[in-house]
Amino acid sequence: MPKFHPALRPFFAAYIVTFSAMAFDFWLISAMPQGIHLTTDIIVSLAAGGVLTVGGLFFSLKNWISLSAAAFAFANICLLSQINILAHLGPSYIGRSYPFIDQALAQIDSGLGFNWIQYFEWHVNHPFFGMACRMAYLCWPYYALFVVVVLAAYQRISTLVRFLIASTVSLSIVYLIAIVTPSYGAYVQHGMKASLHPGLLVQFSDYKATYDALRAGIVDIYADVIPSGAISFPSFHTTTVILYLWAAWNTPVRWITLVVQSLCFLTIPVQGAHFLTDMIAGGAIGLVAIIFSCVVVREGKFLNFSVANWQRRQQTVKSAALATLES
Repeated sequence: MPKFHPALRPFFAAYIVTFSAMAFDFWLISAMPQGIHLTTDIIVSLAAGGVLTVGGLFFSLKNWISLSAAAFAFANICLLSQINILAHLGPSYIGRSYPFIDQALAQIDSGLGFNWIQYFEWHVNHPFFGMACRMAYLCWPYYALFVVVVLAAYQRISTLVRFLIASTVSLSIVYLIAIVTPSYGAYVQHGMKASLHPGLLVQFSDYKATYDALRAGIVDIYADVIPSGAISFPSFHTTTVILYLWAAWNTPVRWITLVVQSLCFLTIPVQGAHFLTDMIAGGAIGLVAIIFSCVVVREGKFLNFSVANWQRRQQTVKSAALATLES
């Protein structure tokens, strides 16, 4: 009788983390003035997560490991995708009583010897490089899907599960910290204006009006078009650079990932309007999340599986059985 493939059991941990993050996200949404509404987009994404989970179970029974791993991974992504779009607006409103920390962040940057204005102007004066960096920055959400496909295709089950867990946990940490550390970002703090860089498009430039509206609770979070990039400190883009490089390092896409994520990293202060301090905090969160994912996946007795280990065990059992019959 077909059984669930043991090499896929680490996904149990991924689902536990995903459902915990969903509960936290729903709390963030419920704390905003409009509260929680199950929109069509949310229902569709949850349904897609359910369908993909069933598909993953079916593929597992067929021993189609790569397809099953991909299905489970995309199921976790679907379960959180639409909810996260709304939840990331929550910290701005929930932390509305906390003072802005931009001045402190600028002082820390200065103490570290980082001149944000000079760095920004360098990108303005090198438009082709700036455009290449911008393209790498904008592919951020799609690169996560690319990493998932690669890890599933090469049956790096443990790394795939850890990548999902680390991504989910790190985003929740960013939300928690952002509640008590509101920030407009370096673009606003340093008085930058679009007229000063007409040849350089900036993804998140003067976010002050939008951020103030979020803090005032007057943004319709269920409108067709809602704000994005509502969190400045810590830098989640920096977190994902760390996670993408770590997850893809032992795969054939190591070098393309290094190139793309290096370009993304170099433009985070510009396209993301981040302080260097934002990036340091985001990088630290990524490292903590990776360590946490290792503890969850490797320390759990029922989670400590990989395809290679399972195949070796199966071969050992077969060899022992053959030896018994021959004797």
